[in-house]
Amino acid sequence: MRPEEPDTENQTRKSSGRPLLAAVVKVVLAAVVIYFAGRQLAANWAEVSQYHWTLHPPLMILSIVLHLLTFVIFSKTWCLLIHSFGFDVPLKYGFKISYITNLGRYIPGKIWPVFGMIYLLNRLSISKEVAFASWGVATIFGMPAAFLAGFITIFLYPEMLAGISAGSLGIGPFVVAALTLTASFVLVVSPRWAIALFNWFLRLIRRPTVNFELGKKVALQVYLGYFIGWICFGVSFYTFMNAIMVDPEIPIIAGVGSFVLAYIIGYLAFFSPGGLGARELVLITVISPFLGPVASGVAVTARVWNLISEIVAALIALLIKMEGERA
Repeated sequence: MRPEEPDTENQTRKSSGRPLLAAVVKVVLAAVVIYFAGRQLAANWAEVSQYHWTLHPPLMILSIVLHLLTFVIFSKTWCLLIHSFGFDVPLKYGFKISYITNLGRYIPGKIWPVFGMIYLLNRLSISKEVAFASWGVATIFGMPAAFLAGFITIFLYPEMLAGISAGSLGIGPFVVAALTLTASFVLVVSPRWAIALFNWFLRLIRRPTVNFELGKKVALQVYLGYFIGWICFGVSFYTFMNAIMVDPEIPIIAGVGSFVLAYIIGYLAFFSPGGLGARELVLITVISPFLGPVASGVAVTARVWNLISEIVAALIALLIKMEGERA
C-alpha cells in the first residue's frame, strides 16, 4: 500500500482562510465598540448640542504645545534607551522616527509602527534586531508607567468606575493597581527581568534574542521618562477641556489620569486602528461621573484635537532630514 499523501490543498485553504477570519473578527469588534461609543453620543445628543461650548484660543494652542512636548519627552526617553544598545541617536532623529512610525497605529494590525522604525533606523545603520528590541523594551517600560498613572487616578477617584458598576468589580481595580505598581518596581530595581521577559517573547515568536545591559540608573530614567511623558499627555488633555468648556467640574488629577487610561486601553485594542471607538468609550465612562452627558461630546472632540496634534507632529517630523535624505 502507498502511504497517504498529505492533503496540501486543504492545508493551504485553511492557512489562507485564517488571515481573512482574523480580519473579519477585527472589523466586527471595531464596529461593536464604535457602535457603543456612538450610541453614548446619540443618547446624550440633546445635552451635548445645548451645552454652552466655548473656544479659548490661547488654551487650545497651549494644549497642542503640551501635546507636542509629550512627543519630545517620549522621543528623548527612547533615545536614552537606544543608547544602551550602543547607539547615539540625536533627539531630532528620535522625534522623526517615533512620530512618523507612530502614524502606523492607524493601520490595522498594530505591527506597522515596528516596520516603520526598522526602515528608518536602517538609514542610521542600526540593525532590524536592535530596532525591534528597542521597540519591545520601550513598550515593556511605557505601558506599566501609563497604567500606573491611570490606576493612581482610580484609587483617588473610585467614582470614575461608576459607569461600569464599580461595586461589582470589588477590589479588582485595586488589585490590578497593586500588580502594576509591583511590575513598575521590578522594572526599575531589576531591569534584567524586563530583558528576560522580552527574550521569552522573542523565543515564543521564534526570533533571535537580544543581549544588552540596562543599568538600574538608566532603567529608572527610562521609566520616569515615560511616566512624566504620560502625565504631560494627560495635562495637555486637561488643558484642552478647559479650552472648550467653562470651568469643567473635574479635578485635574482625574482629568489627567482619565485620558492616559483611555489612550493606553485604546492603544491595546488590536482590532481598532488608532484605538478608534475604544478610546472614546473608555474616556466617556471615566469622565461621565464628573461631566455628565456632555462627556461624550468631550470624547469625540478630543479625537479631533488629538488627530490635529499628531498631524502637526508628523509635519514637523517630515521637515527633519535624516542621513541619506534629500533636503
